[in-house]
Amino acid sequence: MKNKEAARYARWSAGVAIAIVLVVFAVYLRGRIGARATQKNMPVPVPASVAQESAGFAIVRTVNHHVLFTVHASRATEYKDENRSLLEDVLITIYGQKGDRNDTVRAGQCSYEPTSGSIRCQGQVQVDLRDANAKSAAPSMHLQTSNILFDHDSGKVTTPNAVALTFPAGEGRGTGIVYDPQSEDVKLQSDVELKLMPGGKQQILPVFLNGSALEFQRNSGVLLLSGPVRAVQAQRTLTAGELELVLDATMQPKTVIATGQPQLNSKDARTASSLLTAEEMQASLGPGDALEKIVATGNARGQQNRPDGMSRLSANHIELMMVAGNGDSMPQEMLATGSVHAETQRGQTKQALETDALRLDFAPDQSGKTAHVDTAETLAPGRVVTSGPGESDQIQAGKLAATFDARSELNFLHGASGVEVTHTEDSKPAQTTTAQNLTATFGAGDRAWQTLDEDGSVTIRQGDQTARADRARITRDTDELVLTNSAEVSDATSKLSASHIEMNQKTGEMSANGNVVATYTANQPDRNSAANTGPANVSADEMTGTFAPHQSSAPQGSGHATFSGHARFWQDSALLQGQTIEFWRDDNRAEARGNVLATFEEPPDKNSKTKDPTIWQVRAPKVDYRGDANRVDFSDGVDARSTEGTISSRTMELFLSDDHGGQQKLDHAIAEGAVRIEQNGRIGAAERGEYDARDGKFVLSGGQPTLSDGSGNTTTGRELTFFLASDTILVKSEKGTRTVTMHRVAK
Repeated sequence: MKNKEAARYARWSAGVAIAIVLVVFAVYLRGRIGARATQKNMPVPVPASVAQESAGFAIVRTVNHHVLFTVHASRATEYKDENRSLLEDVLITIYGQKGDRNDTVRAGQCSYEPTSGSIRCQGQVQVDLRDANAKSAAPSMHLQTSNILFDHDSGKVTTPNAVALTFPAGEGRGTGIVYDPQSEDVKLQSDVELKLMPGGKQQILPVFLNGSALEFQRNSGVLLLSGPVRAVQAQRTLTAGELELVLDATMQPKTVIATGQPQLNSKDARTASSLLTAEEMQASLGPGDALEKIVATGNARGQQNRPDGMSRLSANHIELMMVAGNGDSMPQEMLATGSVHAETQRGQTKQALETDALRLDFAPDQSGKTAHVDTAETLAPGRVVTSGPGESDQIQAGKLAATFDARSELNFLHGASGVEVTHTEDSKPAQTTTAQNLTATFGAGDRAWQTLDEDGSVTIRQGDQTARADRARITRDTDELVLTNSAEVSDATSKLSASHIEMNQKTGEMSANGNVVATYTANQPDRNSAANTGPANVSADEMTGTFAPHQSSAPQGSGHATFSGHARFWQDSALLQGQTIEFWRDDNRAEARGNVLATFEEPPDKNSKTKDPTIWQVRAPKVDYRGDANRVDFSDGVDARSTEGTISSRTMELFLSDDHGGQQKLDHAIAEGAVRIEQNGRIGAAERGEYDARDGKFVLSGGQPTLSDGSGNTTTGRELTFFLASDTILVKSEKGTRTVTMHRVAK
C-alpha cells in the first residue's frame, strides 16, 4: 500500500511542477508582449536633420481682409539645414482678386520654402479652374501636369513640363503652363493640340486644332490659340495666324474668330475643293456645336474647283449661314457685300457677276451630304457677263435674280428695275436691248443664254436697225426675234409697226400681224428715182417678207414683203387698196391683187379757174406700181373714174411725174384693149386710149376709134383727139387731119 501511495504522490508532484512552469512561462510571455506593445506605441525618434514635424499645415494670404489663396497640407516636415518644409497631400485654393474664383491645385508632395514663400510640387499635379458660385458638378477646366512652382507673392502657378487639359468642349495637351490668378488667365506655352468634341444629339464630327500657344482668358471666356494655327474637321481645314474661341457659360465654343490671313480649305463628296480667304473670319456655333455661320471680312475671296470647271467669289464682306446634317455642316445661305465679283467657268464659257450686294441660297443634293447653289439675287444693281468663243453677252439690271440646277449651273436669270442686254458677235454690230424686266434661260451645254424674254418698253438696237415693243423674245438657236404689243422695227430706209412681229435675224425672214403699217423711204438720191418721192407706206392685217440681216452680204430678195387682209399702199398722192399687196423695197415697187382700188392725184389744169386737183380712182384685179419708173400698170379689166370722166379697158398704164413740188402726180395714162371713155356726155371707144393730164386731152386710136355725144353725133377716124376744156376734136384719117366741133353736155 505504501508503495502505491508513494507512486501516486510522485505523479501528483510532477503535475504541479509542470503547471508552475507553464504559469511562469505565460507570465513571461505576457510581459514580453506588453513591452513590445508599449515600445510600438512610443513616438519614432526624430532624425537629426529634422527640426519639427506636424500633423497639419496651412497658409492663408489676405489683402485688405480679402483671402487671395490658401495652402493646406495633411502633414508638414521642417528640415534644419535645408530651410524648407515637406508638405504632403497639398491643396492650394485660389479665390482671385474679387473672390469669384474657386480654383484648386492638388499635389501629393510639395516643398515649401519659408524664405521666399514659394511652393514646389513634385510628381503629378492637378489644376481645376472653377467659379466660386459654381456647384460641384458645374463645368470646369481640368489640367494635369507635373513639377509646378507656386509663387507666394504673385500666386502664379508655372511649369515647363507637359500639360493635359480637359473641359466640357473637348480635350488637349501642350508644353509649359503659366497660371496668373491676378489676370485670371491660363497659358499653355508651346506645342498645343486640341480636340473639340461637339455635344448634343447631332453627331457633328470633332475638330482638331494645333497652335504654338494657348491662352485661356477667363474674364472674357476666350481660348486664344496663337499661330501658326491649323484646324481640321473632316474635309475642312482652317489655317490662320491666330484663332480665338469664345466659350459660353457651359464652356462650349459659340464663336470662333480667325485672324492673320486665315484660309479655309474644304472638299466634298463630288471631289470639289473650295478655298476661302480674308483678313478675318468668324464662325458661330449653335446647339451641339454645329457650325451655323461663317463671316469673312476684308478682301474676302472664295474659290471652288471642280473636275468640270471652277467658281470664284470676292467681296469686302461675306456671310455664310450653315445647317447641320450627316455629321457635318452644309451651306444654307450666303450674303456678300461690297464690290462683289462672282465668276464661273465651264469649258470655254465664262460667266461673271458684278454687284455691290449678293445673296445666295443653297439646297442639299439628293445624297444629303453636300449642297449646291439653288437661287441667287442681287440686292443692288448688278451685271452678268457671259463670254465664249467669238461672242459675249452682258446683262445688267437694277436687280438680278437667278436659279441654278443640281450642278450649281445657271438655269434662269431674271432682271428688273431697268434692264440692258448687249450681245456682241464676230463680224456683226453689237446688239443692245433695253427693257424694264427680263427673263433669260440658259442651256446645259455651253452655258450661254438660250432665250431672252423682256417686257416693258423694250428697245433693241443693232447697227441702223431698231426694234421696239411692250414685250420681246429672242431665241438663240434660231436667232428669232418676236415682238408683241405696239411692236415696231425700223432701219435707215424702212419702218414696220404691228401688234405682233416675228423676224429671223439670221435668214432675214419676217412676219407681222395686227394693224400692220410699213413705211419705206428711197435708197438712191437720183432725180429720176423714187428718192424724189415721199415715203412708200403699206398697211394690212398681216405681212410676211424678208429684210437684210446684219452680215457680210444681204440675201437675194431682202426687202420684199407681202401684205394681206385690207392691204393699203400709198405714196405721195398715189393710193392702192386690195386684198394683197407685195412690195419690193429696193425697187420701190408694189403689186396689188384682189379687187384693187387705186387713187391718184392729177395736178390742177393751169387753164382751169379752180386750183383743186383732180382725183382719179382706178379699179382692177391686179395693179403693179413701179415707183422708181414713175409708172403704174393695171391689168385684167380696168375702170378709172374722176370728175373729168371715166376710162375702162383691159389694161392701163399710168405715168407719174415728180415735177410738182417733189410730189408724184398723174402725168398721163395709156389704156389698151376695149377702151371706153366717157367725159361730159361724150363717149369714146377704141383699142387704145391715151390721156395727157398736162394738156387735158384724150387720144383714141387702134381698131375703129369713135366718139359720140348725147345728141347722137358720132365721129370716127384713125385717131381721135379731144380736149377736156373745149369742144374741139382732132380727127386723123386716111384723108388727113381735120378739126371737128362737138358740143358737150353741161356738167
